[in-house]
Amino acid sequence: MRPSGRIQTSIELLTEVMDSSLPMDRVVNSYLRARRFIGSKDRKDISARVYGVIRSKCRLDWWTIKSGLGDGCRSLVLSYATLVEGLKASELDEICDGGDYSPRALSEFENEALATLQGQELNHPDMPAAVQGELPDWLYVLFEKQFGIEGAKAEAAGLQKQASLDLRANVLKGERDQAIDLLGKDNVEGAATAFSPWGIRVQGRTALGNCKAFRDGLVDVQDEGSQLIALLCDVEPGQSVLDLCAGAGGKSLALGALLQNDGELVAMDIDPRRLQRAEPRVEKAGIENIRYATLNKDNLKKMSAKGFDRVLVDAPCSGSGTWRRQPDARLRITSDKFANYKDMQTKVLEQGASCVKVGGRLIYATCSVLDEENTDQIDSFLAKHPNYQRVPVSKIWEAQGMDPCAFIDEAMKVSPAQHGLDGFFCVVLERQS
Repeated sequence: MRPSGRIQTSIELLTEVMDSSLPMDRVVNSYLRARRFIGSKDRKDISARVYGVIRSKCRLDWWTIKSGLGDGCRSLVLSYATLVEGLKASELDEICDGGDYSPRALSEFENEALATLQGQELNHPDMPAAVQGELPDWLYVLFEKQFGIEGAKAEAAGLQKQASLDLRANVLKGERDQAIDLLGKDNVEGAATAFSPWGIRVQGRTALGNCKAFRDGLVDVQDEGSQLIALLCDVEPGQSVLDLCAGAGGKSLALGALLQNDGELVAMDIDPRRLQRAEPRVEKAGIENIRYATLNKDNLKKMSAKGFDRVLVDAPCSGSGTWRRQPDARLRITSDKFANYKDMQTKVLEQGASCVKVGGRLIYATCSVLDEENTDQIDSFLAKHPNYQRVPVSKIWEAQGMDPCAFIDEAMKVSPAQHGLDGFFCVVLERQS
């Protein structure tokens, strides 16, 4: 594919991403699958450009307004090619030749605007802090309130970086070292993660479908921070475990491996279609003691009457801690949606608490770095439920034989900027009566 074809395809793909309500990775994968004729190098170039545009959209918008280039996906791709990829206006003029599979020719106005961007850096000292942080103004205010002026800059910058590809070794089928060796036979370089005892960090990108370890269920994709939430659930064989907001089953898989097919695991979600997507992964992982239930009034009443040793509430949230790997999500968040998430968190905490037996534990987790979705929710819950007490996660951590670390204390608070993992929060509460 010629450079002109790559640029035009980038514009078309970005347009689909911006117009779709689906997560960006699904849109990109679907678009490229439907165009098998696009070579692997071209796919990599196009994907990198489109993701790069989304990661820098606030700053690109600032530049397109300043230069007069105008808005739209074409302007975003052309400004990215100039500011980030270093193409000159004259080079883009040649690329945009108006031919088949090429962008339409640059107008005189576009040529002049791109010339003003030539040689500029993506960041500019005149940019507002929220623009440099790639966050809406209202959200950046929350970052500054929580982290301070310099801390907010660091946290926002951390969320702009690319995330690693992490796998979890499935202890039902083998050990981590065994998984690393098997991955190596398929030319996938993996190394033990720093914190999770099951984690494997993959170097570079790879087609996991070609790996025997993945096909056989010895490994599954899961960020290291997410794996640590399963660790802090402190699950043992024979216990009863409820994953209240199971989604597609990522944490259910980890909890099932810890149960060793001895005990009971219930995966619940308000959307039964998500649970259906979990079933093939569960089967491949060798988990036999799981059952699925839609989260509704009747099923919740049944779970409450039974009572569980462990109830994991992986609450719906802004997902701010995962914006490294889901950069489009930050573009979709609004203050109204954020408020709605907080209402849902309050509700599912109450639902989860109703299902914990005396002496059992309620584990509250989010993939958010914001206190309003994390510590503030727990403080409000405990004020209404004096029969629950915090269990310092540092005690659970150390009892698992783990070395002390910076993000483990009363709660687990993981920051991409500070710890290089996706952002997660986790707190453990024990029911006393």
